[in-house]
Amino acid sequence: MNSNIDQIKTNKFRQVFANRRYLLPLAVVGALLVAGAGTLSILAYQHQMSLPVYLQSFSTPQISVQELASGKLKSVLLIDVRSPEEYQEDRIGNSVLVPLSEIENAMGIQQVRAIVKNYEKSHQTKPTIILYCTSGMRSIKANKELSNNGYQALTLTGGITAWRKQVSRSQDLQVLSAK
Repeated sequence: MNSNIDQIKTNKFRQVFANRRYLLPLAVVGALLVAGAGTLSILAYQHQMSLPVYLQSFSTPQISVQELASGKLKSVLLIDVRSPEEYQEDRIGNSVLVPLSEIENAMGIQQVRAIVKNYEKSHQTKPTIILYCTSGMRSIKANKELSNNGYQALTLTGGITAWRKQVSRSQDLQVLSAK
C-alpha cells in the first residue's frame, strides 16, 4: 500500500513538473535579459549617456579626436551643439554654435543650412560636418535630427572633453588648420 501511495505521489509530481517544464528555460532567459540590460545601463552611465542615446550611438557615424587631428579630412565644419554659456567658456577652434535645443525645434536646422551654404560659397567645396558637445550625448541627438533633415554629419567621439585631453586651447587652430 505504501508503494502505491509513493507511486501516486511520484506520478503527481511528474505531472506538475511536466506542466511547468517551461519555467526553468524562461527563468534563465529572463535572468540573461536582466543581466544584459543591467550591463548596458552601466556602460551608458560610464559614457554619461542615457540608455536610449547610448544604444543610438552604435549607429551614429563618429570620428575620433585622433582622426580629426590627423588632418586627413579636408573642408571640416565644426558645429558646437552645447549651450551658449558652455560655448563662451571653451570651444574648439572656429567652431560655430548651434545649440541642440534650437536643432530640435527646427530653427537650428535652418541655421545649419545657412552655415553650410556660406561655407560652400567661400570654400568652393562641400564641408564635412562634425558635431560636438561635452561628451557626445547631445551631439548624437543632434546628428539624428540633422540626418532626418538630409544632412550627413559625424559626431566627435567623447566631445570637447576628449579633445581637450589631447589638444590644448592654444593648439586648436594650428591642429585644425593643417586640413
